[in-house]
Amino acid sequence: MPKNWIAPPPPAYDPYRPWLTYAGSLTGRIIARANEFAVERRFQGACRLAAEESQLLGLAGKRRAHVREVVLLADQVPVVFAHSVAALGDLKGAWRAVGRLGTRPLAAALFASPRVRRFPLEYRKIGPHHYLYARMAAAGIEAPATLWARRSMFCLRNRPLLVTEIFLPAILRLSK
Repeated sequence: MPKNWIAPPPPAYDPYRPWLTYAGSLTGRIIARANEFAVERRFQGACRLAAEESQLLGLAGKRRAHVREVVLLADQVPVVFAHSVAALGDLKGAWRAVGRLGTRPLAAALFASPRVRRFPLEYRKIGPHHYLYARMAAAGIEAPATLWARRSMFCLRNRPLLVTEIFLPAILRLSK
């Protein structure tokens, strides 16, 4: 496991813990608590990989992969920035449905098939020096100096897809 990502969840008193540790569809949970839900796609296409993503996906030596970045909105307010990565070739194979999602949530592809396996969640706080914080800022999302993030690997036909979700402060409004 690369440095700074931890397997145990944050402390029980952290208000983000129920969101971070939720094992089902995060999208489904947001939909159940919001009056209105939307997915805004901010980027989708071939993109340079971060070293840790390359390592996790087993793409050592590869410089590019398919990246999809979206913002999940609850009642027209951004609550999650999501970043998913898969090998370019897998968009023609195992993860073909991911390339066709448009503004539909990734959960539509991940939780629809019993053949998709999910690996354990990992957590960390990220700040302005983390590459995903920079990508989020480039996508036009304003955020405080540190944010909780979680990630998990999904596998379909032995092909990995890495999903990282960054929780924005407005998610806590949905906890009530």
